[in-house]
Amino acid sequence: MQPPRNRSQRLILVAYLANALGTGLFLPISVIYLTRIVGLSATRAGLGLTIAGLVAVVAGPCAGPLLDRFDARAVVVGCFAVSALGFAAYLAVDSFPSFVAVAIVIQFASRMGRPSGRVLALRVASGRDRVVALAWQRTLTNLGYGVGGLLAGLALLFHGRAPFDVLLAANAVSFVVASALVLRLPPMRPPVATVASRRDQGAYRQLARDRVYLGLVGLDVLVSFHDSVLIVAMPLWISLHTTAPLSMPGLLFALNTLLVVLLSVRVTRRITKPSGITRSYRTAAIGFVVATACFAFTAGAGRVLAVVLLVLAVSALTLGECEVTAGEQFLSTELAPERFRGSYMSVYSSAMSVQQAIGPALVTAVLAASGRAGWAAIALILVAGTVGSLGLAARHAPARLAEQAEPGQPDPPRVPESPVLDKDS
Repeated sequence: MQPPRNRSQRLILVAYLANALGTGLFLPISVIYLTRIVGLSATRAGLGLTIAGLVAVVAGPCAGPLLDRFDARAVVVGCFAVSALGFAAYLAVDSFPSFVAVAIVIQFASRMGRPSGRVLALRVASGRDRVVALAWQRTLTNLGYGVGGLLAGLALLFHGRAPFDVLLAANAVSFVVASALVLRLPPMRPPVATVASRRDQGAYRQLARDRVYLGLVGLDVLVSFHDSVLIVAMPLWISLHTTAPLSMPGLLFALNTLLVVLLSVRVTRRITKPSGITRSYRTAAIGFVVATACFAFTAGAGRVLAVVLLVLAVSALTLGECEVTAGEQFLSTELAPERFRGSYMSVYSSAMSVQQAIGPALVTAVLAASGRAGWAAIALILVAGTVGSLGLAARHAPARLAEQAEPGQPDPPRVPESPVLDKDS
């Protein structure tokens, strides 16, 4: 699992590691900061983040036209600059309206930055290395989150407001460091064909007729619910329905981060092989079923058994997460026309934005209303999205990948029809 040797790819990875390290410093203590330092209630903090998330759903598609026309470095640095100002502004938040305003700015910049970073990584890679480059970016990002989270925990051993201010300032500075590294890259302008495309049909007009790609975007909303399971459902379930120690969520978050760092690149390399998509999505579906079943069985289990089941649940959930993320990165990249890749991938990224806006409320409501049976409903959501994505990929990806093949590059991997789905289904 050797890291890329290309200097530009290494610069991008270091930039995103620095950025993630700063973000990891603040994310674990953000709600504590808002409730203890700013003085907001937990309900208002959650409401503000939901409002910001809903507004930021449109941020990804807004990035597309910029990425298709301008140097990707400028778009990424712009997102980093706005994020740095936003986190610095957190230091002055003293009311609910000011919190919502700052949260909207930060969420909008973050959601625009997600596809922008991916396009930046793709423009310095070629062929099958493109998807592996995205996997490395995700690996280093998760590593940064994990290290930042550990440092944040150590900082909170000190009392008072000062540790929070230091962590916020460090987070803002991390965006400045990342920007400086990105600016050291050579120009990352879109392909020449994109300029001519302004006389052609617009990217979003073409995308509106691309039913396969839009179908994958819609299904990815369902698949992405694994994010809300880990961040919201798992801690809530542990605290209300199990005898496991209250420290378990933190340890399980660390386990998730470690597994993502270890598995992402390996799983992605398998995706580029024949039948890789079928194998990955099938593995993910099994992982999601095992995870939700283990979570359900922790209710009423003894302390030791509950801890064992939780470790198994998060391990299976993370395996599913790595597998579907590799599939999503491969399909969203390779099925997008080269000249409109920025716009296409920006729309694809909006799937996670939608999930992050509605997922926390949905999984909370399902578990509150149905208890253990709620995990069956969550499993249905995850499996439906996974199997549906596999069906679309198996039926349409081979021909689409052949159309997108670049001259001089190896033929794209064949995605055989999945035996999981009946041809008439």
